[in-house]
Amino acid sequence: MTTALIVPPGISLDSLTGQWWVAHTKSRQEKALAGDLARLNVFCFLPVYTKQTVNRRTGRVFCADVPLFPGYAFINGTRDDREQVLKTNRLARTIEVADPRRLVHELTQVQRMLVSGAPFSRSGRLRRGDPVRVTRGPLRGVEGVVIHVRSRWRLVLNVDMLGQSVQVEVEADALERL
Repeated sequence: MTTALIVPPGISLDSLTGQWWVAHTKSRQEKALAGDLARLNVFCFLPVYTKQTVNRRTGRVFCADVPLFPGYAFINGTRDDREQVLKTNRLARTIEVADPRRLVHELTQVQRMLVSGAPFSRSGRLRRGDPVRVTRGPLRGVEGVVIHVRSRWRLVLNVDMLGQSVQVEVEADALERL
């Protein structure tokens, strides 16, 4: 899997001053919503990755950019921006963000993981293991929870707001317990 990231270029997540909320989109509307919001000049963070699938019958390889968290996009803006988002008719509902600092911290870690190009896999929310921080490499400073999968170490980055997480492979000696 290769990765890509849809974020307005040059904008740091922690530099945004508006209100955060999570957009729970209608089915398969994430990228369309991001496009609509770009035209409306409303900030939308939509982490995506390139997924390869092979047609079993023909053997042909297909690539598609798919959302890392299907059905969700993260939006920052004003009350007026929120009204514009609702008018796109692409949302099932919006979710209030109780702790914006925590959300920004978690999304920043997901962004760093995607940009690093490290191989990863999606998973449901996991709670087992110790909280750790990566001490070296492109993910240095990223915090998460470690799980052991088939003789490989994986770091789990949780996005608690969605109850979902992302796993990335790391070397055991690159981790320190918090």
